[in-house]
Amino acid sequence: MRRFCYKCGALEAERGPLIQGLCQPCFMEENRLVRSPSEVRVQICSRCNAYLVGNRWSEPADKESALGNAAKSAALSALRVARLTQSGMRFVRPSQADRMELRIEPEIGPQGVFVDIHARGKVHESQVEPHAEQARVEVKPKWTTCDVCSLRSAGYHEAILQVRGKGEIPAETLRGIKSMLEGYATDAHERNRAAFIAKIEEKPRGLDLYLSSTTLARRMASLLKTKFGAEVGETAKLIGRDRDGHGRFKVSVLARLPTLPGDV
Repeated sequence: MRRFCYKCGALEAERGPLIQGLCQPCFMEENRLVRSPSEVRVQICSRCNAYLVGNRWSEPADKESALGNAAKSAALSALRVARLTQSGMRFVRPSQADRMELRIEPEIGPQGVFVDIHARGKVHESQVEPHAEQARVEVKPKWTTCDVCSLRSAGYHEAILQVRGKGEIPAETLRGIKSMLEGYATDAHERNRAAFIAKIEEKPRGLDLYLSSTTLARRMASLLKTKFGAEVGETAKLIGRDRDGHGRFKVSVLARLPTLPGDV
């Protein structure tokens, strides 16, 4: 008995094994590889170039690639690819699909920002050859201010690290300590973008660093203890209560350096 495609009438012997009653070309016409919107929007911070995808802000490796990375991530987040399940064909996130190759190419030009999506793969094991499909998404950026930059510009801080000496800290030593702590904060920010220095004040006998978290203040103090043998202490002041009645504290961490060469 000769089997044929119920849609176009082609014989199975001519166009390969039938899939769900369809020849190979008709099956792919009925079952697309990818599904994506023609247009997506993405928020980009005008200060740090971080971009918001879903509920998460991400920072690019460099400012030059910020718009391209934002466009690529936004298009990929909205993209769905075909996957055959026991309950039928479903469109899932790319990470949930097997046997699917994707190439995402952002394009920034005078006409706007676009992302070209190239997909190649099989959605059914009976397919003879992988199917190739393309989609094009226009990305519309919205320039705004991210959560961290908003906090930083408002001078938000949870803790103050006070760097003091038993005597006056030599100016050159103090500059070195300031540079070291700024570098530490930069590294911490790369691991956790919510970690930052809000402000640094130079004092007659040291520095005050206003920091985004108590954890960052404690780790900096620990660094000073390791490098210089600083004595570390901590105090907390109640500044209010949250909606659940729990106390909110402003923490001060003191790192007192021992007498250093050149101290007065």
